[in-house]
Amino acid sequence: MKTKIVLMYLVIISLISLSFKLYLTDFSIPVNSDNLSYVLNGIAHTNGDFMHPPQRAIGWSVFLSLFFNFMESENFLDYSNLAKIVSIGVSTSTIFLIYSVGRKFFDQRYSITVSCLFAFLPHLNYNSSLALSEPIFILAVLGSFYFLLHEKSKFIILSLILAGAAYWIRLNGIVIFFIISLTYLLTFKKSRTFLRNYGIGIVLFIIIISPMLIQKNDLYGDPFYSSYQGTMFSNNYEDLISNIDAGAKTSAFEYIENKGILSFIENFIFIGIINSLTILAKLSFPYLFILLPFGIMFSFRAFDQKSKYIKINWIFILSSFFSLCMIIAVVPEKRFLLFLLPSLILFSVIPLQRVIEYGLNTFSFSRKQKDLFLVIILCIIIILSGLFTLRYEKTDSVLESEKIDFAHFALKNLDGNTLRDFGGATDYVTDVILLEHNNFKDFQMDYWIDKSERKKYDFKTISISATDLNELIMKGENLDLKYLISNDKNTFFYPFIDHIYHNENDYPYLVKIFDSNNSGYTKFKIKIFEIDYDKFYELKG
Repeated sequence: MKTKIVLMYLVIISLISLSFKLYLTDFSIPVNSDNLSYVLNGIAHTNGDFMHPPQRAIGWSVFLSLFFNFMESENFLDYSNLAKIVSIGVSTSTIFLIYSVGRKFFDQRYSITVSCLFAFLPHLNYNSSLALSEPIFILAVLGSFYFLLHEKSKFIILSLILAGAAYWIRLNGIVIFFIISLTYLLTFKKSRTFLRNYGIGIVLFIIIISPMLIQKNDLYGDPFYSSYQGTMFSNNYEDLISNIDAGAKTSAFEYIENKGILSFIENFIFIGIINSLTILAKLSFPYLFILLPFGIMFSFRAFDQKSKYIKINWIFILSSFFSLCMIIAVVPEKRFLLFLLPSLILFSVIPLQRVIEYGLNTFSFSRKQKDLFLVIILCIIIILSGLFTLRYEKTDSVLESEKIDFAHFALKNLDGNTLRDFGGATDYVTDVILLEHNNFKDFQMDYWIDKSERKKYDFKTISISATDLNELIMKGENLDLKYLISNDKNTFFYPFIDHIYHNENDYPYLVKIFDSNNSGYTKFKIKIFEIDYDKFYELKG
């Protein structure tokens, strides 16, 4: 197949994928979560502020700042949308890179298939629309993986350089360095230049990440500091957030000492593995879910692929999986495992190749007939992806607008500590603060980190770990907790609070001060209650 033909196919695939991405993107609503931090930090970088925030890396925000430098707008939404466009562009360009990775395993036909499976996976397309760091992280990791697969050992240098870039993008990118190193040491033939090239790669890796390490050491006294450091070994996500807010520390050794090794294995290894497998199963819909089990099975006898590359892919998948499972045990976020999808896609194409190239030989199909069969399969994949995308939970503009309106209300009317809400009620509080003061173009990271802007408001959110309402209220009293936000749908973290929404009369010590049903909201459903501690203790005896 001529290069021009391959390029034409990749362009067509990219354009269709781009249309899916744009369909899932809402340009009428500003970013409002982790992506808000990335956009704000990108704006800060354009002002010469490269301070390192305690909870995340700055690689993605630095990359965004390159584009923000050309932005001349007084509207924060424009910066938000530019970040989404850049994210979509990065994700779309990765389609071409994964084709090159696929060529290490397959011929041109099935490498195009690899690109196709990547391009139309709904979860990747949706994530690319959010302006988060995953698309560029996947690009860096996939690039590192590509050079790892090169026959010449000198390319390990480029692989480790990109591993350094991955660490700049996400703090867990340090795992990529160890995975790349482990894979290289286990699979590469020990040539004369083996250790020399690896040593050069390590030196360059350290040089690349050293500015970040030096800065973090100056700011926090620890080159590997993270606000999650010392809190990851919490029982659950609520505990983790509460520990961060309270500045509490807990280590694996402390956990084992207090609760025993069996509890540690159950809560951080067993649950981590279960959560990770569950997440990967969800990410595999709609078509990897069918292909991947057969791909894994066939990978053990993949005679069209070099055994070395199969081994490398297995080491990469398993080492990534087990290195992150303890994190996933506490924070079961899908996006933490998105970077594994390219490796899983490589295995998913093997059964397609096996059936078309060898299964159809039984019927003496010609090359053209086999190609037609492959085209039909790819069309089915595109249709499945399209149908899944149409049913994907898109951003609801009306709902998000009502959340923005509520953020205005909360800042003006709530004058005390409110339990951190996981149902979206406070998603846009930071946006409103920025927009009301119109200071986003002068944003400074240190100014936000020390919460100078937030101190202007009496409304604050706090985190408390509790298994039931009674425990939460008793703990909350010591933390000056004043308000609870109850959602009409289960938010998973505090189901006993969500129960209040439909059963408010069962809680006479909770005084309702806000009901979205009485505020003209059509889709945003919450109630806010003020805690009457005297009444609570009176009823509890």
